[in-house]
Amino acid sequence: MRETQNNQNENKKEADQLNLNLEKEIEHMDRTSGEEFQGYEPVSEKPKKEKKPKKPKKKKTPKQIVKRVLIVLAVIILVPVAAFFTLRALGKNFLFSGNVNMKNAVDGADVQNNGDLVIYKGHKYRYNENITSVLVMGVDREKVNSDEEYLKEHGAGQADTMFVAALDTSSNKLSLISIPRDTMADIKMYDEKGKYTGTRNTQLCLAYAYGDGKELSCTNAVDAVSNVLYGIPIDSYVSINLSAISILNDAVGGVNVQVIGDLTSVDPDLKEGANVTLLGDQAETYVRTREHEPLDANLERMRRQQQYITAFIQKGLQETRNDIMLPVDLLNLISDNAVTNVSVPKLTYLATEALGVSFSSDDIYSIDCDIKEGDSGYAEYYPDETKLFELVLDVFYTRID
Repeated sequence: MRETQNNQNENKKEADQLNLNLEKEIEHMDRTSGEEFQGYEPVSEKPKKEKKPKKPKKKKTPKQIVKRVLIVLAVIILVPVAAFFTLRALGKNFLFSGNVNMKNAVDGADVQNNGDLVIYKGHKYRYNENITSVLVMGVDREKVNSDEEYLKEHGAGQADTMFVAALDTSSNKLSLISIPRDTMADIKMYDEKGKYTGTRNTQLCLAYAYGDGKELSCTNAVDAVSNVLYGIPIDSYVSINLSAISILNDAVGGVNVQVIGDLTSVDPDLKEGANVTLLGDQAETYVRTREHEPLDANLERMRRQQQYITAFIQKGLQETRNDIMLPVDLLNLISDNAVTNVSVPKLTYLATEALGVSFSSDDIYSIDCDIKEGDSGYAEYYPDETKLFELVLDVFYTRID
């Protein structure tokens, strides 16, 4: 028992000595570091950054708000305006791309520089480069179709109505030359596959038939009409099918006419001399109906067509002054029933120029022709070459002496 007590005393002494040594070590660490021991910091924790207080947003003044609104409005307005004038500039470039190439002038005419200058009956005439021309055609087909099998069975159709619209952009003068469908001309012939097969002297309306019912038909008709007009350039074309007539007519609110001839056999309302606002299919009936006899039966129909197109243009110009985008809307309405190279840029330019145009029946010109019956029994119209040449000088040239 005494031995156990001695062991306990020795263990106590060793513990006291260890505590004393530990206190000395801690005291030594305090003196060398100058800081009290704070224990060990956890390795995973990082000191937190103090959040800076947010500065209050400054309220915009009324002047700043107005300035910002004006900037937004300027962008909204200027971008469409810039696009409009870009389209207009492009359209102008596209419309004046052709050059005169006068051919087969009448006797006594001195043609210089391909027709840029003409000396005739002692006077000098300069080709007016401010004029752009569009060939407008009405085709006797219900729809546009260039399918080869369809063309074999039905053909591309014929250009029953042909007008050359000449717009002088320097004077805002619009002139329309009505060309008889049966005018004899040299035209290029193509088969159903579009292969050129030769040239034939025949009725002008068939130039459209020798084509694909689309672009080839139109360009073939343009070439033929240009040749009839002594090589005057025709920059653009529009061909519309039967279905498009009533669409265009109703889009401008109908067209008012005083009926020429008695058409009661096809429509009881179309009595000779009656004032009628043509609506729907009436418009097509009025401009297409003709007798098959005699040979000059087409002349009365041409008078109705000239009357109708005059009234339609006047109505269209009036509506365009209220809505400058109307021509574009009309083109979109008949897109499935028309073939044209009048693009949106071209139409934009023409629409802005048309705002200053005045137009009447005095601005429509007819071609004097000698009418004969051909070997096939169909009418053949032979233009008076001298009068036609003088008409070309009057519309497309400027006298410079």
